Amino acid sequence: MSQKEDMKANAIEIQKGLKKLGENRVVALSVHKSKELIQELEIKIAKLVAQIDAAG
Repeated sequence: MSQKEDMKANAIEIQKGLKKLGENRVVALSVHKSKELIQELEIKIAKLVAQIDAAG
């Protein structure tokens, strides 16, 4: 997978995760699941930022 495709995939995963936490979500998450998802999103965004830095 190219770096651009990898960055796009990470951004899409982050977008999906944020949708799960947003106002219009289908199912309410437990506090534990919300914290777990936030931690996963923080890792993904750090990876995305590193990829953007490396590309630029």
